[in-house]
Amino acid sequence: MKSKISRVISMLLMIALIGVSVWIVPSAAEAAESSFSGTISDKTTGDVLYLITSGGTMEIKIDATTDLNSAKFLLPGYKVTCNCYTGNDEYWHASKITGTSVAGSASVDTSKQYTVNGTVAKGTNEETLFLKMSDGTMELKIDPTTDVTGVRMFLLGRSLQVVCSRGSDAVMHALSIKDYNAATAVSTSALNSGTVTAATTTTTSTSAVPAGTPTYNVSGTIEKSSTTSVLYLTTSGGTMQFKIDSGSNAGCRALIPGQKATATYYRGSDEWLHVCTLVNNTSKLSATTTLDSNRLTVSGTVGADTSESTIYLNTSGGTMQIRMDSATDFSGCPVIIKGKSIQVVCQRGADEYYHAVSIASK
Repeated sequence: MKSKISRVISMLLMIALIGVSVWIVPSAAEAAESSFSGTISDKTTGDVLYLITSGGTMEIKIDATTDLNSAKFLLPGYKVTCNCYTGNDEYWHASKITGTSVAGSASVDTSKQYTVNGTVAKGTNEETLFLKMSDGTMELKIDPTTDVTGVRMFLLGRSLQVVCSRGSDAVMHALSIKDYNAATAVSTSALNSGTVTAATTTTTSTSAVPAGTPTYNVSGTIEKSSTTSVLYLTTSGGTMQFKIDSGSNAGCRALIPGQKATATYYRGSDEWLHVCTLVNNTSKLSATTTLDSNRLTVSGTVGADTSESTIYLNTSGGTMQIRMDSATDFSGCPVIIKGKSIQVVCQRGADEYYHAVSIASK
């Protein structure tokens, strides 16, 4: 009798244990993974995601197994959702990160391809990669067809290698992007400059354009990101980048944001568009006038009100207005931009303004 009771009790205990285990295991599985949504912090690295949520900033580890296929752009300000679990180290670990950004679309001529290396720069988003290189920052469009399987994530400062081609919009488009170890990889430049079919222009010996090279014209607005070596021009087809070379005939000397300009350019074998002439459509050089014999040399920085006709020079003694005309010698400073330090040799004109005899970079 006792043995029968013992068997019954054993059976009941076994059933109870099975029931408890079935109840415990799913609860543990549910608690093991949680979902968090927020905005990516600029502290994020390739190993740790700093996620700004309504409850504060979370520190989430990114592992080799983390699924990033839906969120390769881990850039500051981007919104993502993370599926996380607690690891043995008591940190949150991301099993999957999902974003909402998608690439844009464009038409690209892939018959001529180039390979460039650089690091991800500020301004990069899901449609445009700003690649910082040794000789400037290059803007590359990212299309739905761009192969990004070779890059784990897009982070500011991350080294990448990009194969790209020129699009019908005159902008370079990324065909493929992959992580790049500059310390071990062999640096490459343009692989194939190709041949452009277009009407060629007659060039002179003073032109910066290689003889027989096709040239094109485009008008737009000068952007604030322009420098003395790179012109950013917003056109009807988007923002275009141009190299300004020492041989460029800069009919536009003042690269002031907001001013309209027309660029004549050609495509170089280094995958850049190069300016051969640039004309300011907003303002023109001042008229020449008779100058007195006294010369004055002043130094300062170019002010924001500067135009093609007048430099507003911020000096230690105040702001000077100095006219620029066709007699001004720009050989020491081909173009000027806001904030640039320059030295100006000037003389008083019959119009009572100082006129720049020569301008040089400082």
